Amino acid sequence: MALGWKKSPEPTDPRLKGHETTYSSSRGGWVKRAEKPVPGTPKKG
Repeated sequence: MALGWKKSPEPTDPRLKGHETTYSSSRGGWVKRAEKPVPGTPKKG
């Protein structure tokens, strides 16, 4: 398995945090997700 793991990690595994990607052919393949604000949270600043 990738990263030296013996089996596939669960999608909720905390070690995967920050490594989420999506496939976008128009952008050339696998790219990080764009940070989207969560509705109802106060704005920073």
